[in-house]
Amino acid sequence: MMQKTNKYVIHLIEKMTLEQKVGALLTLGFSGTVATARIFELIEKYHCGGFRLTPHGRSASANYVDPRTGKTVVKINHDNGYKKGVPAPQCTAGEYKKVLESLQDAARKRPLGIPLHFSSDQEGGESANCGFPEVQLFPRSMGVRASGDSGFAYEVSRAVGLQCRAVGFTCLHSPNVDVNTDPMNPEINARSYSDDPEVAAEYAVQACRGFKDAGMIATAKHFPGRGDSPVDAHFEVPVITADKETLWNRELLPYRRLIEEDLIPCIMIAHSIYPALDPDCIATVSKKILTGLLREEMGFNGVITTDSMTMGGIASRYGVAQACAMALEAGADLVLMKSQGSLVEETISAITDFVREGRITMEELDRKVYRVLDLKYRYGLFYPSKQDYEEPDQVLKDPQIVKLSKEAALKSVLVARNRKQLLPLSKEEKILLIEQADLSRFVNLSCYPGILFNNCTKYNRNITYLETDYTFDQEDLERINKKLADFDTVIVTNYFTRGRKSNTEKIRELAAIQGKNIILITNTPYELTIPNNADTVIVTFTTTVRNIEVAAGALFGEIDPRGEMPVSNYAR
Repeated sequence: MMQKTNKYVIHLIEKMTLEQKVGALLTLGFSGTVATARIFELIEKYHCGGFRLTPHGRSASANYVDPRTGKTVVKINHDNGYKKGVPAPQCTAGEYKKVLESLQDAARKRPLGIPLHFSSDQEGGESANCGFPEVQLFPRSMGVRASGDSGFAYEVSRAVGLQCRAVGFTCLHSPNVDVNTDPMNPEINARSYSDDPEVAAEYAVQACRGFKDAGMIATAKHFPGRGDSPVDAHFEVPVITADKETLWNRELLPYRRLIEEDLIPCIMIAHSIYPALDPDCIATVSKKILTGLLREEMGFNGVITTDSMTMGGIASRYGVAQACAMALEAGADLVLMKSQGSLVEETISAITDFVREGRITMEELDRKVYRVLDLKYRYGLFYPSKQDYEEPDQVLKDPQIVKLSKEAALKSVLVARNRKQLLPLSKEEKILLIEQADLSRFVNLSCYPGILFNNCTKYNRNITYLETDYTFDQEDLERINKKLADFDTVIVTNYFTRGRKSNTEKIRELAAIQGKNIILITNTPYELTIPNNADTVIVTFTTTVRNIEVAAGALFGEIDPRGEMPVSNYAR
């Protein structure tokens, strides 16, 4: 049974209305870089507990379209008045911090002065909501594991936490402690440290120590484990068929270690079904899993949060608002509901109905609010801290963090195949470089389409550039086929991210052409992106600037990457 020892928080809860208590359990969405009147309404009228920050977009939650079928799985009404596809204004880290300060100031001026938590994804690589030009970015978890040094996970996580905290973020939905045993997993793959549970646990422990020392609230995910599935929960419900003994010794091992060492303040639940634990319910709404397994059997007393409740796996089955209420009923403390539109009111209404109907008792509601507010209190959110007064540049340009980001790139990039001994490439030969353009994130002078090409031209000026969509469209295919005849050596990227089709089949076709030397640059070690006939492969584990710089140097023998293969089941 949870012990309530924080008298300050207990006193606050005694003064709170039902509406304030329900609001305290909501992590809503704040997208873009402009705090609109609607965002302030969510704070002042609906008493929200915090926001999930997405600075690079204007819509907190988009429709979920299955990349395999093109079918819209969950349709989110974009009723915020903004034109879809129009980018958010770009700003500096310092400017964004002032935006967050204005929101926090509004929260602290509420009758009880309860502060907001600001959550985000900063898993590494492409997962970088705190991705401003000044921020030093690091590889994904699997890239950190490629260093071969779990102590390096501590250093990286501490640096990530210090930077995010300096900008105003207070909670990270990291680390990802999934054990990625299915190499065809489209959702987790390189977001995981390893396919070995012992290794994943070791790196997770070090990562959480790093976040804790940076003053950042860490969130382990996705409980009970999402690594053993070829299905993406953003679009359908994964079913993890392992028996309980396997789950206990594999998926649950990192959580057990983190709980034993009291290193994890928050755990995020997976939108997946585990027949060995509960054959009837998705874990997010399963009392057997949240309360029975995590609370009672494993002894976790921290905050339980849901994953995004607009994801296809959960929303298509229960509806967003109803699922939020069901998750709290099952044992969750926070619901992550990123929509800024009318779903907010629907969600609050559904949760309030559950309380009034007795499905969530007032006693249990108070326990949830206590866990959330006590966590904020212990991490110093109720009053401004030293970190709140820091100028972001003081941290973001810290020479030690800059040095660490360079070291991380060198330790993560690896040459996975060099069967024909094509590497290093000649600095004089004609080369075609086919590079994907990713416009889904901030585009600025430190991160932009063509960055691999720009780095390769430092070593060879006879390179011809061909830019494509992230997923090749028909025009791209025609342009590629037209250019091929003029080149014997072709460098091609095949980066993978969830929600998009890979170009792997086209790469397979290119590699089969007689007389062509195909060099593949990719961000996963798996067959998802590496066809078996690709003879020359460099794995970057991320498409961020420093790793691409190392990959370019490795192509021409100017940089010797030191990454080691971090998994046992990879594309050999």
